[in-house]
Amino acid sequence: MASLALDCASWDDGVRALPVTPSLSDDVIDRRVRAYDFQAPVDLHALVADVADLLAHGTLHATHPRYFGLFNPSVRAAGVIGDAVAAVFNPQVGAFWHAPAANAIERAALDFFASRAGFDPRSSTAIFTTGGSEANSVAVLTALTRRFPAFADGGARALDRRPVFYASEDAHDSLMKIAHATGIGRSAVRRVGVDARRRLDVGALAAAIARDRAADEEPFLVVGTAGTTGYGAIDPLPAIADLCAAEGLAFHVDAAWGGYALLSDRLRGFLRGIERADSITWDAHKTLPVPMGAGMFLARASRATAEAFHVSTSYVPDAVSGGVDLYQHSPQWSRRFIGLKVFLTLAELGAAGIADLVDRQTAVAALLRDELARAGWTIRSDTPLALVCFSHPELEPSRERVPRLLRGLEARGDAWLSEVRVPAGGSLLRACVTSHKTNEDDVRALARALDRELASLRR
Repeated sequence: MASLALDCASWDDGVRALPVTPSLSDDVIDRRVRAYDFQAPVDLHALVADVADLLAHGTLHATHPRYFGLFNPSVRAAGVIGDAVAAVFNPQVGAFWHAPAANAIERAALDFFASRAGFDPRSSTAIFTTGGSEANSVAVLTALTRRFPAFADGGARALDRRPVFYASEDAHDSLMKIAHATGIGRSAVRRVGVDARRRLDVGALAAAIARDRAADEEPFLVVGTAGTTGYGAIDPLPAIADLCAAEGLAFHVDAAWGGYALLSDRLRGFLRGIERADSITWDAHKTLPVPMGAGMFLARASRATAEAFHVSTSYVPDAVSGGVDLYQHSPQWSRRFIGLKVFLTLAELGAAGIADLVDRQTAVAALLRDELARAGWTIRSDTPLALVCFSHPELEPSRERVPRLLRGLEARGDAWLSEVRVPAGGSLLRACVTSHKTNEDDVRALARALDRELASLRR
């Protein structure tokens, strides 16, 4: 079992030799997949080999060291083995009595993250989730239920006034889906303007809260972001915490990606104030070199989620003394053993080894900023995290030239990075160092490839 997982993990060493972007056309992929009509059995070894070949040549490789895109890191053998072992034993982690060993393993990993966030593991709430969107959903539902006890049974129509909550205009758009799903409606998300550094404007937030209260709306929550997806901006968490305390509002921090700064003593000061949050979203699969998905929801208070998710059943045994039945604290009921890959990775590398990975990625991003600036590119983001937004005078302010440059880069398969559309017009290039295997040579190769594509636009 472990040897099979190790064979799969060795893929991460071979991906560097492949193009970052898919080499198979959509038509070829579709034809090969549809050749399997499920009418007759197929030899498993041949089947797995064919599927692996499809994935090798028909996928945008997020594990490639020259993938500078979204938050999908390279993986290590510990994470792959963790997922394989979890699948073999297949424990039901939703109830403590059903899988006490798996629950204990997850608790140990979550306690580590809670302590790094400034929460006391002995008195806080922590659960693994499928990802940041689920964790943000838990945060909103928990805050709604705590502020409006009638919401649990009667929903939004049981409330005298409409609940509203606040996040910056750059906050994650999962909040819109969550507002829709909870029944308070997408317009209940109040998007607050940002300052010159793309951080939530606390003055504008205070004005929005006062304006909504005057209109007989009911503010209940502020979501600060520690590492926005587009720019890597970190909202002014201490100032938001002060305002929430003064206004009696819950304070949630979406640190799905930027939470990784808490693992480095050199970087954690940039997230000062996060320890004052009522709850935190943090994705281990954006933080560590582990397979997706492994999100986390952390809350400062014990049993913070109990009111929002408690149910009474006739067919599930009573809780075991000293154990926590996670189905009573989460939207999920049956749940996979998410945390094993995280536990194994933490245990294998140790806190110092994890911090070294984080510091190395931010150092590589700093080198990228220097290389781009030296070559005449303009850096357009201000973040200590491993993300760089940039442009060039020859690309501005057109929305057309940035996509053309990216298409040329992707066609060669040398690297992949994304585009950020600027509200005032135009687009920026966005490069995020997501892989612990990305090195100085990869950064210099990206800078050369960008210069080459820029030159091709002049022709």
